[in-house]
Amino acid sequence: MRFATIITAAATISASAASAQYTHVRSPSHGEASHSEILSSALGGNFSSSGSRDYSNGMVFADRMKDSAHYSIGTDRYWAAGTYNVKMIAKEAAYTHTFGTVEGTYGGGNLGDYQAILASSPVGTEATVTMDEDFRWAIETDRGGNHRNSTTLYTSRDWDNPWSTDHMVSYRLFKNGNLFGYALFFEDIKYCSDKDYNDVAVLLTLVPTPQAAMLGLTGLGGLGLMTGRRRKSM
Repeated sequence: MRFATIITAAATISASAASAQYTHVRSPSHGEASHSEILSSALGGNFSSSGSRDYSNGMVFADRMKDSAHYSIGTDRYWAAGTYNVKMIAKEAAYTHTFGTVEGTYGGGNLGDYQAILASSPVGTEATVTMDEDFRWAIETDRGGNHRNSTTLYTSRDWDNPWSTDHMVSYRLFKNGNLFGYALFFEDIKYCSDKDYNDVAVLLTLVPTPQAAMLGLTGLGGLGLMTGRRRKSM
């Protein structure tokens, strides 16, 4: 998905068809934080439901992104080349993880190109990553040495994952009507057995390039204008 090309088409669809485009998120287990609580902790205020799947604290609007659609336009499977500031905002899981990227949007996976950016703990750590081509976000889950094949990689593209399950749901973040970032929520259990999508949560903020700032595109991070070699800082 290219952020710079968001196409809105007028269409009449049934409620069931619209709902099918969004992966269902269950309430978390007792004592674990929900999406609204994680957003409140990360961004301040008190986030509550705004419609059937969105949240707001009165200043920031968290707009749930589609997880499936015809082709992949308008979903959270693919992300545009550019520079992102990444902050770990929650870990509601016993396993350990890293969060990172997989290059490309093609073929059968290219999963060997996974690059870790942050560990899931401690919460609050940050890094900056620049990608020079479209890509997928991913987590690698480590279940510990007693498990056979203890590490498993899950990406934002469902068919990269076991049984083609969706392991990431996400929100666009708007303030005063301007897009300023994204919140990503991951499921770290194979086949998504509990479906609470709070095991790892990451806040992305968009970093404008000098060209974007000159063109007044800072609200979108100069998407589509960013170039350069991929790099990451831990």
